[in-house]
Amino acid sequence: MKILHISDLHFPKKLSLFSLRGKAIVGYLNYHVRRRTKHPVVLIAAMVDTIKSLEYDALVISGDLTNVSHPSEFQNAKDVLKPILTDKTFLIPGNHDRYQKRAMGPNPLFENAFAEWMGDSLSPNHYLRTKRIAGKLFVGWDSNLAIPRITANGYVAKEVVEKTVKISEEPYVLVGHHPLWNPNSEIESSSHRMSNRKEVVEGLLTNPPELYLHGHTHTNWVKLPGKETPFTIVNSASSTRLSDSKHECGFHLIELGKQTHYRRFIYSENKFTETNPILYEETEGVV
Repeated sequence: MKILHISDLHFPKKLSLFSLRGKAIVGYLNYHVRRRTKHPVVLIAAMVDTIKSLEYDALVISGDLTNVSHPSEFQNAKDVLKPILTDKTFLIPGNHDRYQKRAMGPNPLFENAFAEWMGDSLSPNHYLRTKRIAGKLFVGWDSNLAIPRITANGYVAKEVVEKTVKISEEPYVLVGHHPLWNPNSEIESSSHRMSNRKEVVEGLLTNPPELYLHGHTHTNWVKLPGKETPFTIVNSASSTRLSDSKHECGFHLIELGKQTHYRRFIYSENKFTETNPILYEETEGVV
């Protein structure tokens, strides 16, 4: 099976400051001044065109389609992704898609825009969704917290982990936004990481996923199975960002089989080309 994984798309959308509230004002100014040029429109178009040309069985998008979860950003993201949104697609929200509490509420904006590709909900009280694509079971989490402070912490409730490991005895692919492991060179700050990820990893051990796909930290990597996390962890963030000295960006095409192969694509010279994946052993980082 071939799984194409993209994340942290942060599609640009010009917004009026008068339409923003609270921390969204600071977040938008930060994006507009510091990060907007890192996500050029030409790169985004090249990513969509490249995906259309590749052969894959499932397309996974692990969150952050927007920047400050403004209502118009969701429609913009949907319009950009339209050529590749099919029954092969499975996606979850990132912290920027839950940036404001008004993006959640009784009519959550992410769900309103992308319900068709989010799979089926298994819990009335928690975000836990599944979708079967080409015979493979995909499980989605929402690890994001909509809080007023300028932080990006994550959290997954114990009940969600317990229900996840009981869904099926067959191999499954788990999709979340926050990392469960970081290489030593990419340790997250206390205001950016999933606050209970050690407990989450321990809870998964009774029936671990075949793969955990995530984003959030804008540097690509593949963490191979180890003793503490006996499953592969793949980070494809940010798929729409220009690489620089601190960020190795792009996306992955994962070929599952008796031997799993990891193909990585990066933007260079106005197009996406295949390059070597960045592989880590578990001992080269921390949960």
